[in-house]
Amino acid sequence: MLRALNWLLILTAVAATVALYTISYDTRRLEAKVLAEERARDRLAIDIGVLSAERAHLARPERLDPLARELGMAPIVSSQYLRIGDRAAGQPAPSLADGHH
Repeated sequence: MLRALNWLLILTAVAATVALYTISYDTRRLEAKVLAEERARDRLAIDIGVLSAERAHLARPERLDPLARELGMAPIVSSQYLRIGDRAAGQPAPSLADGHH
């Protein structure tokens, strides 16, 4: 009986050792994955900051105004506004192609 109990305790210790090793390995693997995800998140945050700065630079009015004028664009004038009630029912809204600039 004592011999069987010793074997049972040895097998239990071996099983516990294997289980702890497996848990330790899985923990290290998950920790590496989390660190990789955090690094990727940090890189994306930096990329978002760079893209926001580039967008702000490219959308500056003093940069866009000369480019728009080269294309023949100009600021909107009051004659281009249309009141909802001024148009007859069923008629489409005038477009730039119709000569209403």
